[in-house]
Amino acid sequence: MQINSENENSFELNTTEIDFETAIVDESDRTLVKRMLELLHDAKAEEIVFIDAHERSSLADYLLICQGRSQLHCRSIAQNVEYNLKQAGEISLGLEGEREGNWVLLDYGNIILHVFHPEIRRYYKLEELYSRRPEEVYAENSESAKYRN
Repeated sequence: MQINSENENSFELNTTEIDFETAIVDESDRTLVKRMLELLHDAKAEEIVFIDAHERSSLADYLLICQGRSQLHCRSIAQNVEYNLKQAGEISLGLEGEREGNWVLLDYGNIILHVFHPEIRRYYKLEELYSRRPEEVYAENSESAKYRN
């Protein structure tokens, strides 16, 4: 992750530049995402992806997805984010999967952080799910249900 020197609100994630001034409307959400990205970078999280999910999900407006190199690294990434945000007064609404470390989820209301082990990330393909239109996902699930007998 890098902060673009021309615009302090611009981050580069997987070579895709995101301008948080326009992508995230709410200032408190924008500040929280920016801080989370800094903490992910500090913890050496890999393959960080930001998804604007406000039109596709009733659970959260934004998703941050990243991965660690091992289960221990995934747990460490999540613990780093949770600890530092808690010190700043941001309390997680939920933490799931920390014990196993394959898929750790931190829920901050409008923002959900997913920290994956690479194999688990490839299996669930969460980014792909959010990149498709809802009717495509439904159609795919309907087709697979037909042929499961």
